[in-house]
Amino acid sequence: MNAKEIIDNVLSREGLYRNVQNPFVSTDLIIIENIRILNDLVSDIVLKNSLSDLLRLCEFTTYRKFATNTAYNTNDVIYSGKYRYRAILGGTATVDPATLNLTPGDSAAAPDGMQWLCAGDWNQYPFTDLAADCAGIDTGTMVNMNQRVPMQAVNMHQWMVMKANSVSVGTTGIFNIRDKSIYIFQGLADGTQIQFLYYTDLPVIGADGVRKAVFNSVSDTTVIPEQILMLGTAYRYLKDKDVGNWTEIETEYKNSLNDYEARGQAPQQIDLAGGALRDTSNYSDGNWNI
Repeated sequence: MNAKEIIDNVLSREGLYRNVQNPFVSTDLIIIENIRILNDLVSDIVLKNSLSDLLRLCEFTTYRKFATNTAYNTNDVIYSGKYRYRAILGGTATVDPATLNLTPGDSAAAPDGMQWLCAGDWNQYPFTDLAADCAGIDTGTMVNMNQRVPMQAVNMHQWMVMKANSVSVGTTGIFNIRDKSIYIFQGLADGTQIQFLYYTDLPVIGADGVRKAVFNSVSDTTVIPEQILMLGTAYRYLKDKDVGNWTEIETEYKNSLNDYEARGQAPQQIDLAGGALRDTSNYSDGNWNI
């Protein structure tokens, strides 16, 4: 179903049917308002709901540690000490960027001619660097593809306890989500391939296949079930005007959204083996700068 058909069905549900060829160029205030409500609804669903249709696959490789006499290309990212660095200008590096004493956001040229930007903490992977359309991560889907084993998310309390005790937790990988970033705990080898599923904030698809955040063309389609969008837009419009049976449509919308979201979720399971946190052997690896 394309955007025009969605708008037609919404107006029909509201008892305001208009047979408009292109609602996106219409000057009808009712149509303009319904398009605005539809796009606001799409944004709300992306931010507040975990629909499986919004999931997309992302893969990235963990940063490599700086090595002398190594060629780096522009935009290559490495880490040294407690920070990661992005090469502004490529070349063969003989000077460790950590010796430049940069802080996040600073840049400078090294004596070897390399130019480096200090990009932040050594173990931080910002969502925007991994997937520009990332609205959030399904933490249960993170996998270490080198060893074909799942990784495990921990909360801030667990993270700080492990950090304080310098505890290594095995080879599966521990991570924490904060600051719109993935933070990976010490232990994974450089260049580890990691995959995860994330929720896109671009649920609309144009006729050219390009993803976007809102409807703005009659041929646009969406990965969100159209029935949910039609019910939600109709109830919000009628509620704003306080006319019609908007309470019944609201109930139908919320039930449809909740039912659909629940169908995309696997049942909760208890890990009797203890998961990745079971191995908490203490290794004296020094200050990990995390």
